[in-house]
Amino acid sequence: MNNIDNKAHEEHWNGSKNRAIRYYFYIQRGLTLLNEFRYLIMGILGAYYALRIENVLLIPAMFFLSLPILVLLGYISVHHVAKIIEYLNIQYSTHWSRYQITIQEDIRDELKKLNTKTK
Repeated sequence: MNNIDNKAHEEHWNGSKNRAIRYYFYIQRGLTLLNEFRYLIMGILGAYYALRIENVLLIPAMFFLSLPILVLLGYISVHHVAKIIEYLNIQYSTHWSRYQITIQEDIRDELKKLNTKTK
């Protein structure tokens, strides 16, 4: 199994194309997080317009300054937040979902026993 994981890791992690896709993935996750805070963002934009800032060059500057923030938010979401959310979803799922997970764990344990007996 480790050989398969290493091969998949090398195939999907290394290289400039994969790096660009990872950054796209991180930006996508960052946008998802920012979408969850859309009312906060609308409040910030409302304050921007309420102050009547007329410098047009601030709009592209705000866009380019937001890209590193989006990448950072996406990275944090993927590498830290997603693990905790997945754990909570499993821990506090419905009875039937927990039962299905228990059955899968039992099957895995039985397959491990069978594998050690056949060696």
